[in-house]
Amino acid sequence: MVNASINSPARPHAKPTGLVLLGTVHSDPKGFSRTCAFLEEHRPDLVMVEISPFALKFRKDRSAELRKAFLERLRKVTRELKIDFAVALKHVQIASILRQIGIPYEYRASTAYAKKTGIDLIAVDYSEFSREWIETWPDMTSAANIERLLELESAAPQVASLYAQAARRIGGGPSLPEILPGGDAPSWQERERYMADEITSALGRLSPERPVYIGGCWHLSCEGSIKTLRELLGIGAASCRLLDRGEIE
Repeated sequence: MVNASINSPARPHAKPTGLVLLGTVHSDPKGFSRTCAFLEEHRPDLVMVEISPFALKFRKDRSAELRKAFLERLRKVTRELKIDFAVALKHVQIASILRQIGIPYEYRASTAYAKKTGIDLIAVDYSEFSREWIETWPDMTSAANIERLLELESAAPQVASLYAQAARRIGGGPSLPEILPGGDAPSWQERERYMADEITSALGRLSPERPVYIGGCWHLSCEGSIKTLRELLGIGAASCRLLDRGEIE
């Protein structure tokens, strides 16, 4: 059964049993197929995904409309700047916006698996955090911002490199500079605590044997200035996986 958990108050954590955290890179072009393959191999009986009920409903209701409007603005800007539209579509910042306003591959793949197997799928992210983030989208998708982004160099770290860095951070390898999420730290800390509460609640209600959480690699890191989901749940590196390689070496 696919459902979206409602926002609920904080509750004390019990150390999870059997929970696996699967870390993803949101820009992974192979993300959907890799997530499908992981789920088929691991066969979880509960999947929890890094998306909030609010963000999920908003995207389902508005994603197609937002995408159409954004592409129309992009086409207008590219004509004015005399940039090839197809080239602009591949610009890393433009592609990132299109990805953000759509339903994440992690949830799409999990939905397909849940419908096939009948297991529970829960959106465990914090709706209030999502609401504040989505309120910035009009600026993000504006013609003025599109023009600014197209003036930037289209370059981003290779996905394989991002997974490799995540593996070192998760597995306790050589120290790397801390990667802090955008926005203020207190809001992100509140978000991490909320997700930990939601996961703990779901595990208590449903008593799964093979539960999985799927979300960005950052939430599996540790020893930073923000106590991450992994740290709040007390999950060791042995129970962490990365989407491109499985177990952390």
